[in-house]
Amino acid sequence: MRPKQLSMKATLEDLASGRRYGVFIDDTGSPGAQASESGPHPERASWVGVVIPPSQMPEILEQMPGAVEGLKEFIGASEFHCKDIFQGKGQFKHVDLQRRLGILAFIAHIFSLYRFPIFVQTFDPVNLSDIHRREPGFENLKLGAFDFSKPKGAALFFLLIRIREFLLKKRQSPDHLARAFVDEGFIKGDRALFLPPWKDVLADGLLCSTSSAKIFPLQLADFAAYALNRQQILLGKPRLSPLDQALLRILTTASLNFQNIPTVRVKIDKEGGWELGPPQ
Repeated sequence: MRPKQLSMKATLEDLASGRRYGVFIDDTGSPGAQASESGPHPERASWVGVVIPPSQMPEILEQMPGAVEGLKEFIGASEFHCKDIFQGKGQFKHVDLQRRLGILAFIAHIFSLYRFPIFVQTFDPVNLSDIHRREPGFENLKLGAFDFSKPKGAALFFLLIRIREFLLKKRQSPDHLARAFVDEGFIKGDRALFLPPWKDVLADGLLCSTSSAKIFPLQLADFAAYALNRQQILLGKPRLSPLDQALLRILTTASLNFQNIPTVRVKIDKEGGWELGPPQ
């Protein structure tokens, strides 16, 4: 499972063929965030995987460069980095709030149109310790870059298991393998891990790592990860500010197609208080 050098050109050509699923994975960030009574564990590790079917993959690869070029022309930014967009930081430092919210609404519209399947896997020290108690030897297990003593490595591994099961059930042909990418950080540089157990679903058995500036659909995974994380944070607050509510409305319009977590309704009163409705 030693990382291999990645041929970006060949990988993109393969994705554009219309024969491959695209799997794009990013983490949600915010480790060490301040805990709240109802919010997520501050030391959690969450990964989000966006699956793009072969029928949609060529169109996404064709359209996204134009969207990124438009962002650069009108805003001066080179990537749709959602955290920076919302907070007005980095390349979005001098962009006014309404325009930044409009950019997020544009990405949400893409998700509402294509309805990409999205998978989530989270571990925190509490539930990972429970697994360690029930599965002797799991705590000290390491498979290449996957360290099962830590939430981040364990969560990514189990996310890949979920996506593998989905692809085995949904694909129309065994020839419809996937090209899978994780945003750089977990694996350094333009490299790929060879995962023999996943050769039945991953082309060449590879989990590829690169930046979202090179593989644009990773920016879609950034949005899905940001949307999940931000909604969890918002629902840890007793009251939502007008800006919180505006963001929540945008994220709701995305109609995020989560496959393995429930979707619930949120009722917000005039003072910003909220309560959960029944699952959808």
